[in-house]
Amino acid sequence: MLQKMSKPTKWLVILLLVVLVSSFFASTVQNSFFSVKVDKISFETERGTLSGYLYTPRGVDDNNPAPAVVLTHGYLNNAEMQMIGAIELSRRGFVVLAFDMYDHGDSTWETPAAFSFFPRAVYDAVQYMYDQDFVLKAANGDGMIGVSGHSMGGFSSTYAVVFDEMDFATNGYRKIAAALPVGADFRYIGVADPETYFGPRSAGVIAAHWDQFFFDNVTPSANGSVRYKDFVKDPVGLKFLGRDDEGTAEASVWYDRDGGQRIIYTPDETHPQNHWSLETGKAMVDFFNDAFAFQLGEHADLGSLTSYGIEIKSGQVWWLKEVFTTISLVALFLMIVPAFLVLTQVKVFNKVYAEIKAQPQVELNHNLKALKFIVVLLAALLGAFYLNIFMDRQVAGLGLLAKAMHYIIGGTFVVIIGAWLMSMAKPESVKVAQKVTLGAALVILVALAFRWFLLNPTIITKATYWSAPSINTIAYWAVAAAGLTFLVVFGTTPVFNAGLNVENPYGLKASWIQVGASLLTAIVLTFGLFLVVGLMEWIFLTDFRLYAYAIKIFNSQQFVAALRYMPLFFIYYLASAIAIFVNTKGMKAWKADVLAAFLLVGPVLFFLVYQYFVLYNTGVAAFPTFSLSSILLVGIVPTLTVAGIVIRRFSEKTGNIWTSVFFTTAFFTLVALANTAVYLIQFR
Repeated sequence: MLQKMSKPTKWLVILLLVVLVSSFFASTVQNSFFSVKVDKISFETERGTLSGYLYTPRGVDDNNPAPAVVLTHGYLNNAEMQMIGAIELSRRGFVVLAFDMYDHGDSTWETPAAFSFFPRAVYDAVQYMYDQDFVLKAANGDGMIGVSGHSMGGFSSTYAVVFDEMDFATNGYRKIAAALPVGADFRYIGVADPETYFGPRSAGVIAAHWDQFFFDNVTPSANGSVRYKDFVKDPVGLKFLGRDDEGTAEASVWYDRDGGQRIIYTPDETHPQNHWSLETGKAMVDFFNDAFAFQLGEHADLGSLTSYGIEIKSGQVWWLKEVFTTISLVALFLMIVPAFLVLTQVKVFNKVYAEIKAQPQVELNHNLKALKFIVVLLAALLGAFYLNIFMDRQVAGLGLLAKAMHYIIGGTFVVIIGAWLMSMAKPESVKVAQKVTLGAALVILVALAFRWFLLNPTIITKATYWSAPSINTIAYWAVAAAGLTFLVVFGTTPVFNAGLNVENPYGLKASWIQVGASLLTAIVLTFGLFLVVGLMEWIFLTDFRLYAYAIKIFNSQQFVAALRYMPLFFIYYLASAIAIFVNTKGMKAWKADVLAAFLLVGPVLFFLVYQYFVLYNTGVAAFPTFSLSSILLVGIVPTLTVAGIVIRRFSEKTGNIWTSVFFTTAFFTLVALANTAVYLIQFR
């Protein structure tokens, strides 16, 4: 059957099969090879709706209850990011609920207030689990429930203990027996001495040495948090362990406090690495094994772990799911170009193609090639230099760059005057002067718009409209980076094209029919890819994931938010597509793909390498206050790499940039919005 298909159709079918098979195997790891039942659930709370995945080991039911663990994620993620704990604990016999925080994934927060959704989230999930008959409880009503969350989810886990202890004062029993905040210390908890609320519970903290945010209560905040830290030597860490008088403690060692247990783990990791770590996985498994052995035996007189079918297993298998979801992710990306080629075989969509006139290939001389290489490299370094200034909206740095626009505008006027003076001396150069004037006017318009943008750093911040704060940071950087790109491309391309008859130098030339067909093609292609993602999530309960980067289906709230961000990212992808079109024409395919990806991701890679090289060699990052944004940057590396290659391939096929710009804008904006906090307050 494949022999009768066109080459793009063959590739599309093969890649769809790869996605199907890899998603199936990912699901078998997730359900521990069919020994754990995994259900997508949602439930109502006083504050909204929580959704997530319920992992129920075989043999656990209302008549055979088991200890349970409630897991949740950090600010930029969703329930799937808790796969280490969900898979490893459930396959050992614990019931696990891994849920989406309010205003993340499919959970909704009904209170119109920004960044106030996390304090009650874990405790609301605990209330739900406590009411289930298949969750173990002691005779006095104490629940055998553990809680754990990463980053913001870690704060919510600590809050859950605080609320549980407050309720204990009234009802006489505790729902939570064990708590393990990950990547979150005790700041931002709105009670005095929150570490005193753990009482007789088993409590631990996973505090990575290279965590970009927390576990350093000694260094002044003005000096930045991206530095090495050791929480077992930190005064707050020692206080948590009950060792503040002794002044010494060891990592991964249990200490007695208030009738309960305390422990701190210090993996050699960064903040997001907690999601993707055998060391953190082992710490989490060891913690809940030890914690529930203690709570069942010492406090509740409920017997041992083996009484409830909980096995002490060595080794971890969660990474196998990661392998299969990564295969699915790569296959989905590889699917983009053949899907486009198949789609544009249809009469309506094939209007995206321009009639590309054969033009003689003109090789630049060695001097111009060297100059072009230098321009590309300097542009990437310039983008890296301004990256943290743009993302953190540093007023001083933005102001200096805005002043530089005056010099660019002034210099451009000098070029215009010089061109016309030359035309007066040589009348045959009037056409050259006209072209110079047109190009220079474009540079001036870009410089004026860019200057306005730089002088207004508070735009893209209104939470009732721009309702995804982490995306606001990326969006401001994207538009600012586009401004630099426009200036470099429009300022240098006429130099490299001087004397050449280039029909469509920037890839912008297209008929209205082609532009309309490009938009329609991009919409249908985006819908088709997300249909594949949605079907795999519906059938197998898996997404397309590598580390902290994921593609998952979006909901209506995220879709509406994405529509509001698309005009901003359209500017970025338009500038990127022009730069790629200009710089990759006439190159060999693989070289062109590498250069296209570099034009987008190069500045980010330069910055990240420098930031973390300095951090790991000195203990303090090059930019120690650049914490959340440096994590956001890691997440956009795959997007920029793939977007660059897709833009290059689409533009080469169509002869213009419009399909590539529309598609990358729509597809990657939706990818971003489905994986972060999106406030519901935009609808009120």
